[in-house]
Amino acid sequence: MERRKLIENPYRPGAGHLPPFLAGRLDEQRFFKRMLHQQPVTENVLITGLRGVGKTVLLRHMRHMAEHNDWLWVGNDLSESAALTEERLALRILTDLAAAIAKKLSEPMTEGAEPTSSLKHRLDRMQQTEGDALAYDALKAQYEQAPGLPSDRLKAVLTRVTSFVQKARLGGIVLAYDEAQCLSDRADHNEFPMSMLIESVAAMQRGEGFSPCLLILSGLPHVFDALTATRTYTERMFRVMTLDRLSREDTWAALTTPLAALMPPLHASDSLLNKVCELTGGYPYLIQFFGSELVEQLLENGGTLATDQFPSPSTLDRLDAGLFAARWNRTSDRQREFLSLIASRQNARSADFSAGDILEQPGASAEFGGPVANQMLLALAERGLIYRTRHGRYAFTVPMSELMIQRRMSREQDVEASWQSPPPQMARKAEPPAKPKKKRWFS
Repeated sequence: MERRKLIENPYRPGAGHLPPFLAGRLDEQRFFKRMLHQQPVTENVLITGLRGVGKTVLLRHMRHMAEHNDWLWVGNDLSESAALTEERLALRILTDLAAAIAKKLSEPMTEGAEPTSSLKHRLDRMQQTEGDALAYDALKAQYEQAPGLPSDRLKAVLTRVTSFVQKARLGGIVLAYDEAQCLSDRADHNEFPMSMLIESVAAMQRGEGFSPCLLILSGLPHVFDALTATRTYTERMFRVMTLDRLSREDTWAALTTPLAALMPPLHASDSLLNKVCELTGGYPYLIQFFGSELVEQLLENGGTLATDQFPSPSTLDRLDAGLFAARWNRTSDRQREFLSLIASRQNARSADFSAGDILEQPGASAEFGGPVANQMLLALAERGLIYRTRHGRYAFTVPMSELMIQRRMSREQDVEASWQSPPPQMARKAEPPAKPKKKRWFS
């Protein structure tokens, strides 16, 4: 039997998949555990960071912690369409409330629990008496019949749900939404979905007799700007968890712990593992990606691999295609030239950059001088490649974008150069020697 069939790759490079070993983020986990015991709830959570730093994974781990403490977890991934208006956001929340309640009511009883006093027993009774009143159609009808603005109607539904939480003796409600950078007020269209959400949760937290209600938002760094633009008190409502890359020790643990169970039959030298560790830069997604690629290459090479053989060119192609290509393909040729200047700037190791940093390069001022550079930065921010860190300064939303841009530009230049060189000559087969003509007998 082939070795590949006997070994399962333990790494999970997909978006938001729980890794086989969760390294780091201990401070965030300890703080969230304390938050679940707030009386009353005075702080909410904003998780922010670049793509690939593990925001979604941490959010999923928080969900396990909350549900273990009998909290009702209500959440989803936001999209631009769902967060476009107050009505659409309210509909998203109503749908998630109904789904979370139905899941809670159908949970199996914990093994060994006493039926007469267990949470399952209470939920079974509520399923029989109030199950229909907590279904989506009933919650939507209550929302539509309640008077006032969308925020007033949403508060009416949340009040109804907190009554369920109190009767079931749950810990409280967690409203958790990922990709929250899609959520922002749009005053030019008279739509304020972010304000509606903040106002509704704040009213629940300040009110008397309500179950604890905790809001968790997770998104790219610019979500903080959208959040603080809603209300003057918003900053005081949230504890910001800014996720950065892992330390070298945590990176080594996240990389080597899953691999240890496969060695032998696989063999990876310390120099090879150190090289992989350097390639990841400490970013959780890259740890999973390069870990998965390492296992695949080891299997393809009989269980061993020389340090200089990793990563293969196809590995880097897959990395660029999966993490960067979609945004790169939305850019124009001129924007790609500008991105190349950003990637090759002198202080490329700096986390952020300004228009002035880019224009310091030879020839950059003639091509992108004046207000052009600032306009290009704003256009790239709209396409999601960069975000504003502070006034006049920007950074890439995807880690190690500089290296990806340089590889991409190099490949395009190689293809362009191939068309400038003389065309290859087609190899022609040698013609067989002509056969001598036969003489006719009568000539």
